Amino acid sequence: MKNWLELLKKNVWKVSTAVLLLLYLAKGCTHSRVSKLEKQYAEDSQKTQLLLDSLRNVVATKKEVRDEMERTMFNYLIYEDDLDKGKSSLSDVKNKIESND
Repeated sequence: MKNWLELLKKNVWKVSTAVLLLLYLAKGCTHSRVSKLEKQYAEDSQKTQLLLDSLRNVVATKKEVRDEMERTMFNYLIYEDDLDKGKSSLSDVKNKIESND
């Protein structure tokens, strides 16, 4: 144990230099890993943004969905009224609905 302490005291500058060199190299390696991950993150986020933009163009807006729902409900009310009044039969309504699809 005394040998190690004496050796460290004599070569303190060598030991400290080696420790600092190891810390410096470790920091450099960590920095390169972080920069690599940052680059990958930037690419992935750009791909995700493009995908989201393309989905926004495909998906209907809330107003479009509401308008289509109201139009469909109105058509079904008309069909129901015609059925109640005896103006058309169920098969006529079915044919009208299938022709609209």
